[in-house]
Amino acid sequence: MKKQKRNRDWVQDYFFLIIPRPLKDELLSSWLTRMAIDHRRSLSEFISLFIRHEGSAISRTDLDFLYDEKLFNHLAQKSQLSKKEIFSLSLHSEEGHLFLCDENTLYPPLQIRKLTDKRTHNGLMYCPKCLAEDKIPYFRKKWRYNFYNACPKHKIFLTDRCWRCYNKISLPKIKHKKELCICYNCEKDLRESVTMPIHSNYEYGLKAIKWFEKGLSRGFFVINKQKIKSVFVFESLTYLRFLLDSKEKLNLEKFPLLEEYKTICKKLDRYNSKKTLSIKKEFILTSMVYYLFQNYPKNLVAFSRDNHLTHREFFHGFRNIPFWYKEMIDELIPMQNKIGREISESEVLGAIKYLKNQGNVVNQISVAEIVGCHFSIHKGFVKIYKKYTINNILPKKQRY
Repeated sequence: MKKQKRNRDWVQDYFFLIIPRPLKDELLSSWLTRMAIDHRRSLSEFISLFIRHEGSAISRTDLDFLYDEKLFNHLAQKSQLSKKEIFSLSLHSEEGHLFLCDENTLYPPLQIRKLTDKRTHNGLMYCPKCLAEDKIPYFRKKWRYNFYNACPKHKIFLTDRCWRCYNKISLPKIKHKKELCICYNCEKDLRESVTMPIHSNYEYGLKAIKWFEKGLSRGFFVINKQKIKSVFVFESLTYLRFLLDSKEKLNLEKFPLLEEYKTICKKLDRYNSKKTLSIKKEFILTSMVYYLFQNYPKNLVAFSRDNHLTHREFFHGFRNIPFWYKEMIDELIPMQNKIGREISESEVLGAIKYLKNQGNVVNQISVAEIVGCHFSIHKGFVKIYKKYTINNILPKKQRY
């Protein structure tokens, strides 16, 4: 055992034998895996022999998001590349542009697609046609970005599976002698994977991806003729996506993919096999946020009005809200007065009778619209309305 350990230490003292050049926008895990294959080793064996003993443990972490100064220093020293070149392969190089976070956190922020989420079992996303065009196949950083669900160049959805054995893509599981684009399980060439084309009615979503990609590359977005730092927009993107996704009966009348979105949501509630549908749903949710930022501020204000969203709902449950987002919502969505003007019982009863005479639906929302207050925040109105429902003035099915 001592002799084996001494041999391993001996290897760690030397440079890598073969050093492939990092490719444009390449992930750190992709570059390391290509180098491991050139050394005829698996990724965990390569790390253990040439970098650290705990190679198997490191390869099981999210290498692309791991912030480890010692690891970067080792890689720079042994590859004779600059530390800046090594750092550019890490997703942390997008910090300050795509996201903000603590350097010591183990889990990526919401702007980065997780690979180790036990609930969704995501694999590493890729575009088969991009891999097929590469002289040297490799995996891109942008395929980890949460807004990047499709390839604008080839107009297809990304996938995270081998379409023969349906195993998720995992670079650390690739064995030596195999190429990066070969499935570790069934040895199917990923460049030949079945692709889901994006039809003309979905192309609005490609515009959204291009818009977010351009803003990230420049470091800023232009909204309402003002330059907004990209990180503020991407942090706002995560909040607005959640808000859009939480609305069961979403009202976004002029959004071009609304019916497709509702159809996908219905199928997700009904089917067990959800992977393809979930990618499409995320694709449309990103498109919705893009839509809210267009024709600013009309689309955003209409979204709030048509879905009866309050100022509070744009902030509820969110942490570390960027100043730009807070300032935007404060300006566009007025805070509701929980007490408001005094409302009499006769006003509420009159509104109920009017709606009944017109043959319209009588519920808490419709009555509040006639009275001129918010249906859930105005305490006086809510108290009076509940009193009428308790006294059976309203049928049960029309109370809410």
